[in-house]
Amino acid sequence: MLDTLKYALDASFAEISKEFNAEGIAILMPTYAPTQGRLMSEFARAGGCAHIAGGKKGSPTFKNVPQYGLGFDTTAYINMFPAGMSEKIVAAVPADLLRDRKIAIFAFIPPAKPWASYIAARGLNTHVVASNEQDTRLFFEKKGNLQHILQQAGLGAYVIPSTIVEPGASFEELRSVYRAMRSHNGKVVVQATVENYEPTIFITNEDDFIAKVSATKFPLKIARFIEGSEANLSFFAGNTRPADQGRGVTKTNLPAGIDHDNPQSLALIQANAAGKGIDATNAFSLTGRATLKAVGDSLLANERGDSVGNNIGHVYPPHIAHQITEIGDKLGRLMALSGKVGLAGADLLIDRQGKIWINEINDRQQGPTDQMSADAETAGLPGLSRLSWVSHFADFTRDENLNMLAAIRDNADAIHQQYLVARGSFYIKAYANHGAEHNGQVFALRDLPTGVYVVERKNGQWVWGEMDPTIKAEPIDLNSGRVTLTIAGGGFVKGEETASGAELFRITGVASGEHSPFIIENGVSRLSPAWAEIIRPLYEQCFGKDYLAKNPLTRPGAPANKNDAVGGDNVVSLAAARKSFARG
Repeated sequence: MLDTLKYALDASFAEISKEFNAEGIAILMPTYAPTQGRLMSEFARAGGCAHIAGGKKGSPTFKNVPQYGLGFDTTAYINMFPAGMSEKIVAAVPADLLRDRKIAIFAFIPPAKPWASYIAARGLNTHVVASNEQDTRLFFEKKGNLQHILQQAGLGAYVIPSTIVEPGASFEELRSVYRAMRSHNGKVVVQATVENYEPTIFITNEDDFIAKVSATKFPLKIARFIEGSEANLSFFAGNTRPADQGRGVTKTNLPAGIDHDNPQSLALIQANAAGKGIDATNAFSLTGRATLKAVGDSLLANERGDSVGNNIGHVYPPHIAHQITEIGDKLGRLMALSGKVGLAGADLLIDRQGKIWINEINDRQQGPTDQMSADAETAGLPGLSRLSWVSHFADFTRDENLNMLAAIRDNADAIHQQYLVARGSFYIKAYANHGAEHNGQVFALRDLPTGVYVVERKNGQWVWGEMDPTIKAEPIDLNSGRVTLTIAGGGFVKGEETASGAELFRITGVASGEHSPFIIENGVSRLSPAWAEIIRPLYEQCFGKDYLAKNPLTRPGAPANKNDAVGGDNVVSLAAARKSFARG
């Protein structure tokens, strides 16, 4: 049954390509994001006309998708948009693609204004016939709204104890907050509540806490530190009500004039969606799986806060899987009833007892989501990414599309249960892990182009061969003594200089169970010892036998890996962040 739904979803996707082509509709993706874009290539392969704006000029991402880059790489501008950046990206699109043409917009994260408005500003009489853009993230991603949202979703048991501190609080009030929120080792988590992209920081003593919080000029969220492992949960939220006009199902933006920073605005948001016909009879969610995220492994990185990879295929034990199911179902439904259509997720923390805590909501596609979707499709399941695409761009006046979507809704739990155990991919992020004092002294000793490599165990050690374009990566069996791995997202040539902390490349593959690269040990995620034996020789082949001794995390006296789970990629020390926060 589930594979039938997968094939029906694929057929709907292919039909959109044909319909767009017949109607002269081109699909445009402003700002290429590394975690998004696979469907653009597949859309083009199925006969559609696809284009990407952004990236670096002369460096197209897909051979079959024209890409209009700038003189610099715009990949950094997918979650933040400096003044004038959105205009520059849209200006790179050839006028002939927009003049008197129909287009559909496939966006990752909208800038301050919708991409459609920047396209309209070019004055080329462009008709936007469909879009996946919404602004609901301006409410759901506000950290000050998180506790209320979770309570309203029936997820109060997963709320991390926290409070909001307003500017001007007295020293005595701050002392009281610190003592109420500190963990057993004195650690608290400090996060900005406004849209300023400041990093999450950890503070471990009362004096530093007071100095930091009293110096800021905006509200801060103070939360208890949860020691454990991290997970990224992905889900789809939507409905089966066809849009009143145009393609896709019904979706809403935030009501005009509401206070995005007021948690009570949720009631107004849901009332607005209900007024558009979205209700419990048509709203639904489909939960994917929670991946295992690894942070701060000393073989792969030189900072404790660096995210070093993700096991998309990690299988959690039943008591954790049950919590994952409840969170995805209840949070997804609440967002669907709020008018959300598309991909969303949550960052989870799993403590040493196996209790899950929800760190934040991501009203957008998460890093592992698309690869998870591709893995699911390989396993004969409907992919979340493809489901989102169809929900925005399909013609739901056609019965076959509406029936397919309703069938996925009715089988959402069965699909999710298969997601939880299906074989999945992984990626390992390898950083230049030497200390900054060695910059200018570290050069690649071999070429390492992107592609597939055979790694074999010889005389008790793993040896990396050369990239072989004639082979394909296969599922990992560590016991075989031979594995195939893909170097992606980087690579280098012999003699190339590397800078401390730079992400060098990603190692990707498919593995499950004991063959997966990341494990949970004493409640903390880390690279497994078996995989350390594979990765260590690669570093040594590329940079020399003494290279790993240059990592500050391996020096005598370096702090033990406490795996600072809260904050993920944006975790920094107080010293590094103090000046940034103090500026307000």
